[in-house]
Amino acid sequence: MLKIERQNLIDMELNKQGFVLVPALSELFRCSEETVRRDLKEMESEGRLVRTHGGAYLVEKFDKSYPTNLRKAYYQRAKDRMARQAMNYVNENDVVMLDSSTTCLSIAEAFIRSGKSLTIITNSLLICTLCNESQSNINLICLGGEFRRRTTSFTNQHTVDVLKYYHADSCFISCPKLTCEFGLSDNHMSEANVRACMLQQSEFKCVVADHTKFNSSANILFPGIESLDVIMTDQKLDNQWETFAKTNNIKLEYCIE
Repeated sequence: MLKIERQNLIDMELNKQGFVLVPALSELFRCSEETVRRDLKEMESEGRLVRTHGGAYLVEKFDKSYPTNLRKAYYQRAKDRMARQAMNYVNENDVVMLDSSTTCLSIAEAFIRSGKSLTIITNSLLICTLCNESQSNINLICLGGEFRRRTTSFTNQHTVDVLKYYHADSCFISCPKLTCEFGLSDNHMSEANVRACMLQQSEFKCVVADHTKFNSSANILFPGIESLDVIMTDQKLDNQWETFAKTNNIKLEYCIE
């Protein structure tokens, strides 16, 4: 298949679902993954897409958030390990806040499998749907608000206002990026406000994030990193993070395969 044909098909896939994955394109085109990566690199240089780990996506104007289906495709085994570990921090009849990340979707799946009776408060449509479709031990509180298709979540001032009526035993969030220097960060102001409010309204506070989210910053900063009890990730962090965690009395928990 000629390069122009491959790239036209990549454009079609992007316009259809908003993202593409390198292995799937390699199989579709019957070519090497390296060939696909070269195509994506060239298309990115022309402003036709944005590359990410293992694929690419169409960026929306003023919004760098990854599409939900693309986020679901990455590091699923690591997310499942971290979700199982998160179970150690919840007790029967706890009230738990979960954000709209796909990591928290994995945590919700672990909660359901555990059989513990829990109340989940969330702005994630995927988590709401999951709890609704399961034979669920979960009491579900869906926050509502303006729906963002890109992140399959409810986010606006209404969402934050409703959150403030609740005080949770624990919350688990997974923001797009975090650094020792700038703290927690997001790609969208409304999402950042929801995550910040969840931290504020919870006793136990945990960030669950795979290793790719560390040491770079997104554009919207929000407070709360110094108040965290646990940072959970899938690979050991560098000495800067070890020092930062010790200084702020945060536990670093590694869920390594």
